[in-house]
Amino acid sequence: MRSSNFLLISSLCWAFVAGAPQQPLKPQRDLEPDNLYYELPNDIRRVAVIGAGPAGLIFASTLIKHGFEVRMFERAPNPGGVWHYTDKVPIPASIPNRPIETMAYVPDIPKVLPTTRTYTNGDDGLTIDWRIREHWNPSPVWRNMLTTAPHQLLSLPDVGYPKNTPWKLHQIDMNRHVRQYASSVGLNVNDEEHANITAYWTRVERVEKVPGTERRWTVTLRKLTPLGDGKLEAHWWQEEFDAVVVGHSSEYDAAWLPTIPGLKDWMELLPNSVFHSRQYRHPQDFTNKNVLILGGGYSGVGIANDLIGHARSVMVSARKPSPHPFFTTLRGMFHKNVTIVPEVAEFGNRPSAIQSSLRDASLILANDSVASGFDAIILATGHRKSLPFLVGLHNSTIQGRDEPETKVSPVITDGTHLRSLHWTGHYIDDPTLLLSTESPWRDGAGEYQALGAARVWSRTARLPSIARMWQTYPGAVNQRRTLPLLGQSKWQSLLLRLFATWLNNEILEFGGSLVSPPAATG
Repeated sequence: MRSSNFLLISSLCWAFVAGAPQQPLKPQRDLEPDNLYYELPNDIRRVAVIGAGPAGLIFASTLIKHGFEVRMFERAPNPGGVWHYTDKVPIPASIPNRPIETMAYVPDIPKVLPTTRTYTNGDDGLTIDWRIREHWNPSPVWRNMLTTAPHQLLSLPDVGYPKNTPWKLHQIDMNRHVRQYASSVGLNVNDEEHANITAYWTRVERVEKVPGTERRWTVTLRKLTPLGDGKLEAHWWQEEFDAVVVGHSSEYDAAWLPTIPGLKDWMELLPNSVFHSRQYRHPQDFTNKNVLILGGGYSGVGIANDLIGHARSVMVSARKPSPHPFFTTLRGMFHKNVTIVPEVAEFGNRPSAIQSSLRDASLILANDSVASGFDAIILATGHRKSLPFLVGLHNSTIQGRDEPETKVSPVITDGTHLRSLHWTGHYIDDPTLLLSTESPWRDGAGEYQALGAARVWSRTARLPSIARMWQTYPGAVNQRRTLPLLGQSKWQSLLLRLFATWLNNEILEFGGSLVSPPAATG
């Protein structure tokens, strides 16, 4: 009785956390007692973890501790995820935006596997540097980037920060902290202890259940190995797994560009002067230049402030903020020397082949005024979620938060959110797939989520049946990874307690050590 009561309690709690009406979106199945819980189709032994950022590292470490055979794949040469800074910049964003299925990258899979190819500079008109950046997709972190939350909220398990650490952390400190954690659990790039687990420089091209092998996931992989002397080796192969964890957020994988009339023409003519903010690195590159930034979010604020003292002028084009305290606080973070103007409605003129200066561009703002004379335009217009390796789990025909009946329940639609997930992160229609949706930092639920995955897949914790998960599904959800601007919210505290209650309820049923509930927050 205790377990079935918890099903009701967790459903009510999740409804409150999500703040959305509960709707049975899928055909309801028999809900007799035998169908209260989800039954794994087979034993889970081998698990793929995609990503070696903070969340991926926590998942891999937790699953290893619980006896799973883990393989962790990371396309970058080192751990760190979004906090892995490099001077290398991503390849230019596509304009117009590619379909959401391939917005982050276009999977590259030869017809015959396994396959190995060696490239030299100039093959197919591409440089080795371009191939590396396309494969790696370096993060959008810039050289002087600071966190928006104190280091006390941004720590990983069992590793801390030095004494006298500043309130705001530099990206170098964050990168060092994540790599320190990777070393502490034996998952850093040169750790021999788990050399058979980690696969760096390795991009996941496809994750699917091949017909005839529906009980296992087939993962197609591509690894790059720089050989020196202008050569690069690419190797493709496949591995099979019982379960898959998408351990990176995809928050910053796919640059999103607005459909402003004339923008495409100027970007194509002057790609080094008009570009997405994910390519920004150093303020010194804009010394004595007039810079326009499109977008007033975190990146827009951070880059604008970083340019002060280097650029001749910094102007930000942004929509009027909503009255919500979050947005008014964000707007107040701009440096006093940053000029804020309305949104850009269109580029009033188009470039010609003989024009080579962005100063010739005339921008018409939303209030019909005109801005011109810029040396650089940085598009801090955000990103979209895109996971090209999840075959068949994107559906861009679904708009906004609509929830139509579909044959396959998508995880991503327009790229603004995730959906079809239980509150634990499991994909409802097949809980052997899990997406990391919780913050890995100290006050987040990332550790609880990883522990939940390990216990469900080891049959020492239960999920509701698929039908019951759909009954309590609240609709599309956002990943809860954004660094807190105003501290931990009440819903996050409730979610932490929901995880702890669920895990401890299952531990009382199956045995094991109880988990500590989160500390009370105001």
